[in-house]
Amino acid sequence: MNVLKEKVALITGCSGGIGRETAIRFAEEGANLAICARTQSKLEETAEICRKKGAEVLAVVCDITDRAQLENLVKQTADRFGRIDILINNAVDAKPGIPFLQQTEADLMTVFKSGYLATWRLMQLCYPYLKESHGKIINFASPAGLTGTEGYAAYASVKEAIRGLSKVAAREWGKDGININCISPTAITPKMQAIIDSFPEGQRKPETLGFTVPAIGRIGTAYADLTPVLVFLASDASGYITGQTIRADGGGTIF
Repeated sequence: MNVLKEKVALITGCSGGIGRETAIRFAEEGANLAICARTQSKLEETAEICRKKGAEVLAVVCDITDRAQLENLVKQTADRFGRIDILINNAVDAKPGIPFLQQTEADLMTVFKSGYLATWRLMQLCYPYLKESHGKIINFASPAGLTGTEGYAAYASVKEAIRGLSKVAAREWGKDGININCISPTAITPKMQAIIDSFPEGQRKPETLGFTVPAIGRIGTAYADLTPVLVFLASDASGYITGQTIRADGGGTIF
C-alpha cells in the first residue's frame, strides 16, 4: 500500500471500466487524482469512492476530443495540485465487432479523435509537468492491434498508432526522466459485457468479441488483474522500463 503516496495521477475515462478501477486502486495506493469523463453523474460516483479511500480528487467533465477541454483539464490539475506525476490515457470511443468493409471513415475518426489524438495532445500538454517530476506516462494498446482481431479495423489501427507514438516519445523524452509505456490489456468491462449480451443467444460469450486466453484459461477483471500492472508502471519500481508494451492479457498474445 501507499506505493504512489503523494503522487498526482491524471486519468482519462473514469466513468466506468478500467479507468474507474484504476482510479480506485491508485487512491488505495496513496495517489491524488485528476479524473475525467463525459458523464458527470458516473464521474462523481468514481470520485466519491476514491475520496473515501483517502485521495484528494479533482473530477472534471471533459470531452477528450476537444483540445480546449483538454487544456482546461491539465490547467485545473496543475492549479489544484501543483504537479503532475502520472498520465494515464485510458479513454477511447469505439464500436468493435464490425467487419472492415462495413466500417466508415466516421467510425475511424471517432476512434482516432478519442484515442490517438487525445493521447497525442495530453502527452504534449502534460510534458512540462512530467519533465519536472520525472513522471510516467501509460498509454493503452490492445491485443486487437497486436494480433489483427477481425472486426476491429479502426480500433486496432489506432491502438497500433498509439504504440508507435509511445515508442518515439520514450526515446525523445527519456533524457528528461520520463518513462512511457503501453499496457495491452484483456479484461471484461461493463461496456464490453453489454455488447456481449446484445448478441443472439448462443453467441453471448467473450470469444464473440475476439477474446482468447489460451494460457490462463479465463478473461481478466480490471481491478484484480490489470490495476496492479498499472500501479507498477506508475511507480518508481518501473524506473528502468520505457518504450515497452506490457501484455496483461492472460497469455492471449504469446509470440
